[in-house]
Amino acid sequence: MSERKKYIFYALILGFLTMIGPISIDTFLPMVPSIAKGLNVSIGSIEFSLTAIFTGNAIGQIIYGPVSDRFGRRPIILIALFIFFIATIGAGLSTDIETLVFWRFLQGLMMASGRILANSVARDLYEREKLAKLITTIMLVGIMSSIGSAPLGGFLSEYYSWHTIFWFMAIYSGIAFLIFFVLFKETIPEKDYRALKPSVLFENFSTIITNHTFLLNVICGGFILSGLVTYLNSSSGVLIGAFGIKPALYGLLYATVMVGYASAAITAGKLMNYFNAATLSKFGAFSIALGGICMLVFALTGLKHAGAVLAPMIVFMVGFAFLYPQTISAGLMPFPEKAGTASSLQGFLQNLMAAIFSAFLAIFADGTAIPMGFAMAICGISAAATYMLFIRRIEHQ
Repeated sequence: MSERKKYIFYALILGFLTMIGPISIDTFLPMVPSIAKGLNVSIGSIEFSLTAIFTGNAIGQIIYGPVSDRFGRRPIILIALFIFFIATIGAGLSTDIETLVFWRFLQGLMMASGRILANSVARDLYEREKLAKLITTIMLVGIMSSIGSAPLGGFLSEYYSWHTIFWFMAIYSGIAFLIFFVLFKETIPEKDYRALKPSVLFENFSTIITNHTFLLNVICGGFILSGLVTYLNSSSGVLIGAFGIKPALYGLLYATVMVGYASAAITAGKLMNYFNAATLSKFGAFSIALGGICMLVFALTGLKHAGAVLAPMIVFMVGFAFLYPQTISAGLMPFPEKAGTASSLQGFLQNLMAAIFSAFLAIFADGTAIPMGFAMAICGISAAATYMLFIRRIEHQ
């Protein structure tokens, strides 16, 4: 296999693996009001099921790196996809909010495998600019699913029972399992048979988390991810519940945001051939801060128009495309021999931050865009400040 064909193959197959996240969340979002009605609970209660999947995702992040370092990437991917399939069936059969929250939490635990193992495989294969470019491409392939999955969720919400969205997730995870079972070969150069020893784990985690480059990039990326989770957590309640937008239209509007992100990711990938990472990251930091601030300003004006949410989010996602992949690759670069463990710790800390934001949004949901606006502004400003004040200083050393 030529180098170009190898790159394309892994970009596609790893992108397909990361799609498990958007499929689990994006198709669910337009269904939130329908599920709330079906289970006879408030929209805020359903938002706690999103908190559950984000929390499970955060906890799962810490597991897959060390386990895959010990046993290899391939068997862990297959096990995670199989259990995800079972959890999805359980969620679809739920008759109360407590049961749904449990199965969504388990989905989140398994969903975490997508990002962590995709990044670990990428680090097995490439480094530096090629690594950052592959991660950007993987994220692009994964995010492309949002362009179709959110409108699909909106369509199913209007014309079918809310249970159908889980049957769709089950079919997807089953197909993913078959694809990886047939096509994917192990990529880890050498298994670390000591990776799961408590003393080794403690030593590895201590070494990684005390690395300033790693920690600062995790914090910056955590705020960026929390901004996205803020939108995922609250946008359907705001746009459908407060603004009165139909679920199918919400899905199309959500897809518009993802098209903006995809376009920015393509542009960022091409610009990597002409500009260094620092230049692209600086633009991303500015865009993220601007998007967050605009979201809050529009929310405080009380403007009930879809554009007041979508326009700032598109600006935010442009910054996401330029900066977030750089924080991932920069955080992993110091640890070529501990890529899986570093990726796990990175994902755990960032998703824990995002889950905390999700929980507070579920608690303070008031039917307006103001809680979402404040959270977006905090995330955007904090991410930009972390990069501009601290990470750039390390880059110039």
